[in-house]
Amino acid sequence: MGDSEAESEFRAEVNAVCADYRPKLELLAPPTEALDEWAAIGADMGDLLEASVNELRLLEPPDQLSDGYATWLDLRAQLLTTIRDLQTAGGLHDQTAVDEALRQAEETMAEADLQAEELGFDDCSPTGIATGL
Repeated sequence: MGDSEAESEFRAEVNAVCADYRPKLELLAPPTEALDEWAAIGADMGDLLEASVNELRLLEPPDQLSDGYATWLDLRAQLLTTIRDLQTAGGLHDQTAVDEALRQAEETMAEADLQAEELGFDDCSPTGIATGL
């Protein structure tokens, strides 16, 4: 890739955060029975995603990665909002809203995963959230 030392170190820091959170997210399987289970699972997913986003926001990207990193972090933040919407929809037993949140989560994750791959964040793609779709 011809990375500078700063870029390589930054990628390693980002990948370390993702390597810590992705397995935890992957353990949270989508509910198979009751719709309201999305409230609890969405809360757990959201808490883990929020913690990872907060950690990632503390990292300072080198100039060469700054724009791409900001875009990727924005996608992760959008995903967090969507997961919180999923949590709320599950608590309200709103199947239509759950389905829409799941569809949006899939789209956002696909975009974030592509961005992560382009940036060399190998441990950040796939995101690790299972939607059951």
